[in-house]
Amino acid sequence: MLLDNLRNIFKELGDTSMMKEALRSIYDMAGNDFQAEAAFKNWCSIARKTEIKELTDMAKMIENNLSGIIAYWKTDALSNAGMEGFNIKIRWHIRQAYGFKDKEYFTLKIYNLPNTKIEPAL
Repeated sequence: MLLDNLRNIFKELGDTSMMKEALRSIYDMAGNDFQAEAAFKNWCSIARKTEIKELTDMAKMIENNLSGIIAYWKTDALSNAGMEGFNIKIRWHIRQAYGFKDKEYFTLKIYNLPNTKIEPAL
């Protein structure tokens, strides 16, 4: 109820919030690449009609990269998210190890990355 009131008062914020949820739901609802492509094209069409700059920019980005996005369904939900997360951990260790001279220790730390939890610096 409160969210509905806020959406009515701040129309642009409400439209953006609903479009975000609609975009997120495509991944849950689309069963194959054809359904996903149709859903993304529909989302882009609606995003353009809102005339909100951020949504129209997002629609343009989706349209420019649609074949890569649709590949998620063509490859049975295969993504590189795990590898990207691992690379982030390696970059974090590199920043933490700045100035260390022991490359063997650094290599051991990389091998131990799956057991490492990264805490943001305060």
